[in-house]
Amino acid sequence: MYSKPEFAPLSQDEVFCLIEEAAFATVVTSGPQGLVVSHLPFVLDRVRGENGTLVSHLARANPQSALIAEGRETVAIFHGPHGYISPSWYPRNPVRDSAPTWNFAVVHCHGHPVSLDDHATAKHLLQLVDVLEKDRDDRWRMRELGPGGMERRVPHIIGFDLPIDRLEAKFKMGQDERLYDTSEAIRALEQNDPALATLMTAHNAHRQD
Repeated sequence: MYSKPEFAPLSQDEVFCLIEEAAFATVVTSGPQGLVVSHLPFVLDRVRGENGTLVSHLARANPQSALIAEGRETVAIFHGPHGYISPSWYPRNPVRDSAPTWNFAVVHCHGHPVSLDDHATAKHLLQLVDVLEKDRDDRWRMRELGPGGMERRVPHIIGFDLPIDRLEAKFKMGQDERLYDTSEAIRALEQNDPALATLMTAHNAHRQD
């Protein structure tokens, strides 16, 4: 992924938080006929492996499941806050001569998947539901599927680990724009896109120019 040094994450924790908050990724696997793409939910195990390990599942009927089972090279792409940055927000100094751009945070997790057996797949599904249902009012629980509900479904699913061999992160937050322009963009976004405004503020806090 093309990037610049100024677009680096502030910490690995920031990268992990983006993955956990997004939870949903575009998954690309290299196969004999080219690239195959799915869109899947993930749970991140921060402590397993140098860069953590992702855990997910997909339908066995999905052609990508065979490539996953073979351990073919795969990348999971997570998106964080992003949005259009309009020069209409910039001060006239004396003119607004910066071009429009798009600010965004993205993480690419590269690795070779390892398929899980039925027991580990069922355990993953329980954990995924716990993560996604956390703090919900009247949260749903897997046992509500009823007797045999899990057993009927798991044979049609393949769970897998994706140990992260290579982690790429890009937080393009206006660090390469003039500070007074970026500051005005932050002010404009604070009402309509506070998540993006907060990230931009954090990634430009050190600047004195």
